Amino acid sequence: MEVIKTRGLTKIYGAKIAVADLDLSVQRGSVFGFLGPNGSGKSTTVKMLLGLRTPSRGTAQVLGFDSSRESHLIGQRVGYVPELGNLYPHWTVQATIELVRGLRPTWDDSFASHLLSLFELPLKQRVGKLSKGMQRQLALLLAMAPRPELLILDEPTSGLDPIKRQEFLQVLMEGVADTGQTVFFSSHNMTEVERVADTIGILYNGRLVVSGALEELKCSVKRIRVVLPNRDSLQLQQPVRSIEGDNGQWILTVERGVEKVLAELRTMEPVALQVYDLALEDIFMIYGGGEGHEPNTDR
Repeated sequence: MEVIKTRGLTKIYGAKIAVADLDLSVQRGSVFGFLGPNGSGKSTTVKMLLGLRTPSRGTAQVLGFDSSRESHLIGQRVGYVPELGNLYPHWTVQATIELVRGLRPTWDDSFASHLLSLFELPLKQRVGKLSKGMQRQLALLLAMAPRPELLILDEPTSGLDPIKRQEFLQVLMEGVADTGQTVFFSSHNMTEVERVADTIGILYNGRLVVSGALEELKCSVKRIRVVLPNRDSLQLQQPVRSIEGDNGQWILTVERGVEKVLAELRTMEPVALQVYDLALEDIFMIYGGGEGHEPNTDR
């Protein structure tokens, strides 16, 4: 079942197209990592999903509800952490928690206490006096404690120190495993996305350039290094995304059909022929505008 579904979703600000014809599908129980450079349209997309921005055209549905007309129903069922804080600075941590607890019938007191202890949040402290990292932790607690059907997290670990980041990711994975919760989150941290996401989408200049199961994507996208000393150029019958190099040494980026490309290269009797697996960071650089990025060939 699709928890998030968009068709032709577009947002235009004056002459700028922030999001263009976005067709997105997020399945129930998945952890969807939404990636893209700064300014690629990720936060705009999130706001349209929640009904906080009106699309210029196209449609968005979240949990079966129309984002433009039924945003109040979405808000009752979704836990949301925005990129920028939206907490009341003069309220104490305890008052803030009690407010949200009273608004969310599915609030889990036991889980909230666990998160409160994990994050070491001072109940009597005013929110505005907390560090940015602790404000982030409070926002995460408020989003997660009601055990919502869907978590939408915009840069959720921004401002957290490495230890708290790892603790949060562990809690997130445990929550998904225990409840089958769906998570949609944007992040610049490729390592954490690769650790928790099973599906990804990469947004570039407002367009979804690739989307799918992470492991399938990693299996299909490869880099090949080939050495052919007697050739000044390299042309193939099989399709490849890019060919870089000269002087008889080339690096090929292949999106699919790796074995067919290798078979064709072997007919040229190469001196060296190596295939490299790519990490998510490498894949992101390929689709996110960094085609010249060198993969780590030690993997």
